Amino acid sequence: MKRVTIHRHEESYEVRVSYFFYFDHDASRRAVSGRDTPEQALEKAKALARAERDKPQG
Repeated sequence: MKRVTIHRHEESYEVRVSYFFYFDHDASRRAVSGRDTPEQALEKAKALARAERDKPQG
């Protein structure tokens, strides 16, 4: 899930994009909800962080 917010500063606007990687510890609930394990969610979060870090600045 992605959330985008705009924050006004005195002479600029800041756009923040937040991504949420949901997980569940309980295997039976994961089967119903389709959520990842905590480890899977962490790996997805790390992959996105690396991709954002490595993007060319433009």
